[in-house]
Amino acid sequence: MTRHELREPERLAFEGVHRLKVVSTSGKVDVVGAGQDGAALVDVTRIKGDEPVVVEDEDGELVVRHGEFKPNVLGWLMHGRRIEADISIQVPPDCLVDVTVVSGPLVVSNLHERTRVQGVSGEITLAQLHGPTDVKTVSGPITAESVTDDLSAHTVSGAITVMALGAGNTIKAGTTSGAITVDLEDGTDAPRLDLNVVSGAVIVRAPEDANLDVDMSTMSGRTVTTFDGLQDQARFGSRQIPFAKPRQLSGRLGTGAGRLRARAVSGDMTLLRRAVDPGLKDSGADDAVGGHDTAGEDL
Repeated sequence: MTRHELREPERLAFEGVHRLKVVSTSGKVDVVGAGQDGAALVDVTRIKGDEPVVVEDEDGELVVRHGEFKPNVLGWLMHGRRIEADISIQVPPDCLVDVTVVSGPLVVSNLHERTRVQGVSGEITLAQLHGPTDVKTVSGPITAESVTDDLSAHTVSGAITVMALGAGNTIKAGTTSGAITVDLEDGTDAPRLDLNVVSGAVIVRAPEDANLDVDMSTMSGRTVTTFDGLQDQARFGSRQIPFAKPRQLSGRLGTGAGRLRARAVSGDMTLLRRAVDPGLKDSGADDAVGGHDTAGEDL
């Protein structure tokens, strides 16, 4: 095993890396899949405090640690032992990644295998993750772009935004206080969406040719859609629910091969129809039937 203790900015290179684990108490962390043949790079650009950034490499597992993630870590930080580090890490795209950041922004991008992300406070951004991804935080927004595999995203307080593109992938998102927005990009095929909010709105934008079985409901809020053929009605029929006016939006779009389930205690449910990009539609069609016009976008 090789071990480095960094007390000032420094860059380290490694070979044969197939697994990465990061623990950071405070500061910016950026993990990107860009190396080849196991090559990895750790670039520490800023260190604050008297605790070093520890980097260990053993049997293909790269560990980068600054402080420790413990249940009482917030109290530990508040009592004056403040440490920070800005860390950028480059690993092969097929690397297994596990990142924990207590406080600070985190960006993870261009990975093809399983990724696990855990935070306490700070913005989390995921981009071009093509393997199963699990992300959890307490306070702060989560943004996931170009998701092509299964995604599980949960936060206690903060918005969740997902831009999904995949075939048969499952997206689970939940927040106690905050909105959930999901954009199903052109080419998304039969996704399975499970969205849950206690206090906040759910907005889903889907292509006009989407194939979804829809069931969206709220105990106190509106249900709105720009798709034709869906039922917008009071939930539980004529039954009266004290202090609530439950609404449900349900029905089938296209073949109904995909699934959209969304629940809110207090918040609106919105399903918007979006025109498919004509260029993408034409490129995916046979030459004999190509060149059809596409209807304008509905708001």
